[in-house]
Amino acid sequence: LCFRYQLDLCKRALEENIIVYLGTGCGKTHIAVLLIYELGHLIRKPRRDVCIFLAPTVPLVLQQATVIANSTNFRVQSYYGDGKTPRDHENWETEMAESEVLVMTPQILLHSLQHCFIKMDSIALLIFDECHHAQVHKRHPYAQIMKEFYNNDMVKPPRIFGMTASPVMGKGGSNKLNYTKCINSLEELLHAKVCSVDNAELESVLAFPDMEVHTYVPLSQSNLTVTYNKELDRSKLESERILRESLYDFKDSQKKLKSLGRLHGNLVFCLQELGSFGALQAAKAFLLSFDGDVLDRKESDMNDNSTRFKHHYLNKAISVLSSNILDG
Repeated sequence: LCFRYQLDLCKRALEENIIVYLGTGCGKTHIAVLLIYELGHLIRKPRRDVCIFLAPTVPLVLQQATVIANSTNFRVQSYYGDGKTPRDHENWETEMAESEVLVMTPQILLHSLQHCFIKMDSIALLIFDECHHAQVHKRHPYAQIMKEFYNNDMVKPPRIFGMTASPVMGKGGSNKLNYTKCINSLEELLHAKVCSVDNAELESVLAFPDMEVHTYVPLSQSNLTVTYNKELDRSKLESERILRESLYDFKDSQKKLKSLGRLHGNLVFCLQELGSFGALQAAKAFLLSFDGDVLDRKESDMNDNSTRFKHHYLNKAISVLSSNILDG
């Protein structure tokens, strides 16, 4: 079963290279399966040509290979650098002779093309899942495959089919100029046109959740948290005094004061966001980490009073934060 928009996009993909731009859950993979089925006459054995389906991660490779195998009767194999991937011409020739749909990570195909294990003219259909990674200015394997091995002058170029839920990489998706630039880059590199479906058509056949945004104001601090904050501030001041008394190098003391300030800031953050118990666990973890660093130092460094300030601060913090917990 499939929806009309999926059939329409599949028909469009039979005519030219396209990039299907649809949201998550709108059935992009199903369109790819329909396309593989429609072009099946090009890859059915004993033909030597194959369909290669690229997915950027190992979980996606395994997932898409399973979907294709369960939805069709093609011979499907997956490759993702697990030690079983063919590494020479002979083994790849065997794989190409026995398989019809090869699902793999892009690095596998790039390596195979670079070593002539696989040739671009033996690929009848080349599918890019999450194809937004293919940008002209990037060195992603998707981009390298298209830049180095695909051109319109090929005698038998593969049909290109891309899928993405967002044609824009990274930040700036709301910027119209950046949005247009990314789409143009994607179309240029994949030699394909971006195609989508009107939201009204999708809403008529798919169930979309109603979105509600609830904004919460920050919680007011409890009296206990305020008390702990004051005690931690007092411990910080005491530790700063110890530090100044033990160090005569101004530059070194300023560096260590900043380090103490960061440590104090982290504990205060944990106290405000996680409560006294969370802050207590953080203080214990910091102390354990600090003790491990000290053990790795030379014996001469261990006698240096300049290391006392962190110990003093963390021990005082643990004492303060654990008092109410122990009392409870």
